[in-house]
Amino acid sequence: MLLASKIAATLVLPLNLAILLGLVALVMARRRRGALAATFGLLALAILVTASLPVVSDALVYSLEREYPPSDPAAAPTAGAIVVMGGALAAGVPPRRGPELVDSSDRILHAARLFRAGKAPLVVPSGGRLPWSVSARSEASEIADLLVEWGVPRTAIVEEGNAWTTSENAVETVKLLRARGVRRVLLVTSSLHMRRALASFRAEGLEAIPSPCDALVVAPKPREAFDWVPRPGSLEQTHAALWELLGLAFYRVTGRA
Repeated sequence: MLLASKIAATLVLPLNLAILLGLVALVMARRRRGALAATFGLLALAILVTASLPVVSDALVYSLEREYPPSDPAAAPTAGAIVVMGGALAAGVPPRRGPELVDSSDRILHAARLFRAGKAPLVVPSGGRLPWSVSARSEASEIADLLVEWGVPRTAIVEEGNAWTTSENAVETVKLLRARGVRRVLLVTSSLHMRRALASFRAEGLEAIPSPCDALVVAPKPREAFDWVPRPGSLEQTHAALWELLGLAFYRVTGRA
């Protein structure tokens, strides 16, 4: 069901929705239904342009991030463990010589800094190997390697390598932590993702304290003329924000958050 929901959500994101509407416009044009073809074509263009505007993407991202701006590891409270969410690496597959950093890799560095600041005795990277992944390893295992490289002892790391989704991250991680008597954690993920992640962990009865990082937009800024010009990066940010909003809505409807 969760995999089906991911596919459904992907189809209604702006780029894919615009492509689908464009295909419908082509079908209408071939059937010589010019008015309908023009309507669907213009709708596809409007969706694509709107989703690519910085003013739109910034507003959507900020609506999710403003409650969870990046935090200072030194100011964090103590807890029984630090949980760092997956989705933080590009898989280490050829021609790469190992896992590569991406924008959300700040999560791993932030978790390492929390550990080095003495905020918890354990770090739990959570992230499994997706069915379509070409990597033979779970993301949790690859994150663990980086944590060790950045100063976390291997003996202080407990890997959760089964989860495919945020909800499963919470379910599987809580199982590991309860077996170790941990009831309070510092939850590390991107500011954009924190609302859904926090709701998922709290739904499992865990005391999760947000420790966000990797913010895209954390405060409104004066608008410029170019903020009304479509940009590829803004389309990507709009997709990310809508993915979170759709995911959070689905989790709430199905009782996962």
